[in-house]
Amino acid sequence: MKRSTITLAAGLILAAAALKLAFPLAGTRTAATIPSESEPAAAVHNQQTESSKAVTTVTINAADFIGGESDTVETSALPAAVEEAVEIFLTQQEPYGELALPANVSYEVELPDFSFVCPVTARVSSTFGYRVHPLENLTKFHYGTDLAAQSGDDIVSFAAGTVSQVGEDPVNGKYIKIDHPDGYATTYAHCGTVYVAQGQKVAAGEKIALVGATGKVTGPHLHFELTRNGVYLNPEFYLAAL
Repeated sequence: MKRSTITLAAGLILAAAALKLAFPLAGTRTAATIPSESEPAAAVHNQQTESSKAVTTVTINAADFIGGESDTVETSALPAAVEEAVEIFLTQQEPYGELALPANVSYEVELPDFSFVCPVTARVSSTFGYRVHPLENLTKFHYGTDLAAQSGDDIVSFAAGTVSQVGEDPVNGKYIKIDHPDGYATTYAHCGTVYVAQGQKVAAGEKIALVGATGKVTGPHLHFELTRNGVYLNPEFYLAAL
């Protein structure tokens, strides 16, 4: 909302030259200011273009929705789509309000200074946060976002970085971990064919694997995790910026 100033002046002035008396004017009132919404980011996000926008800070009280220690979710100079994603997420987590937020998880959003892309073109089939596990039928925290891609679809690197791990285990199946600038890292689990090796440099959008159904899964998809300095972030907030 643009700043608007509404000035109301009301008064009655009765002048008597001899007495030099005047009645005071009524005061003025000024409406509050709310900055205009930022435009959504392009398909490939570049935070440098965001820095020229007017800063908008929105504070969402996560404690009203989540029974953890994290008090607020703060966003600064974010596209409207990201702010909406935060609000939707907190609403979805309402049924789990009595559960504490894991210590290694943050709901804060701070878009990185580097460019990033979506690792695979697919809808979200299981969101970040508390959920009922599809195989165990237990309420557990889901530390990533599941993207319901088809077997054999390309998986690309979220951003430029260095492959820190390539491995396989019974839960994640074939997985890849990539370190990015400023403490960010991403994990790609349940892969089929893997095309990168540990220590390899990759570019944002570079093909690193194919979607598969390895590990503990109900079907082919990509389990995508995003961390910063070891703290898990909600990938959906960042993908909403694309």
